Amino acid sequence: MSSEPWKEEWNKFTPEAIEEMKEYSDQTHLHREWMSYVYEKDGRYHLGKPSYGDESRIEVNPNEKAKEDSSKGLSESQRLWTIHGHPLKDGKIYTGRQYFSSTDILQEFVKSRDNDEKVVQYVVYPHQQTKDGQKVIHNRVRILVFPNRSTIIKAMKMAHPNMTDEQIMGISEKNGYNKNAVDGSLKNEAGVDWFKFQEALGQLGYMGIIDIEGPTGGTKVDAADTMFVQNSETTGMPIWASLAFIGVAIYALTKIVRGESVIPFMVEEGFDAEFESPHFWK
Repeated sequence: MSSEPWKEEWNKFTPEAIEEMKEYSDQTHLHREWMSYVYEKDGRYHLGKPSYGDESRIEVNPNEKAKEDSSKGLSESQRLWTIHGHPLKDGKIYTGRQYFSSTDILQEFVKSRDNDEKVVQYVVYPHQQTKDGQKVIHNRVRILVFPNRSTIIKAMKMAHPNMTDEQIMGISEKNGYNKNAVDGSLKNEAGVDWFKFQEALGQLGYMGIIDIEGPTGGTKVDAADTMFVQNSETTGMPIWASLAFIGVAIYALTKIVRGESVIPFMVEEGFDAEFESPHFWK
């Protein structure tokens, strides 16, 4: 593979669109999810106007949104994908919310599988990292590409070696959405681990992460630093043992330095019920 497909999708965004991603996400402390449609115009990707929800729920009327976006010179025929932001929740960063939830990707998975068509999605999220000895928050974007039926079926089998073709073709909106299990984890009737599925797509070059602070156009992030499941595997720890729900208090000063927020907050690691966010749009 000469070029990673996810990176090709990222490189289509205009510099203005990337700045808008930062603008919509920089007030993550307000705990508002946001979403926008992605349009292709003159061979480049542009963002429509943002719609806001609360910290873990957002609803959008597609018809009303199309009217709003027309004010930016964007038409329905140019609309391709969606991008949305997962902000802080309860004043915390949840590592699970740095991935796509089942409500984010199930409809798109079914659409790509059944119609054998390409679907691309983007999620922007806050990430804690260290710069000049201080803990800072950067905005990062996870890019996920469903290129065609055969590739997503391959990725699903990589993530679930015992899953049959019949079971994969049977995944639907009736059985694929995650629900809160008795043990506090997220499970669905179809038996799909949507986190492992995303990691499998990443191994095939169809998922990647960009840090959008700093250099124009963003910086590609090393997978070992951000892909939580893969990072757990490389440490030699069992995946689910490493996904325990851990609270780590981080103390720092409050300031803004070139889009970097330094604030007191908590990091909660894990993939449980705090992660899932209901989204309603087409």
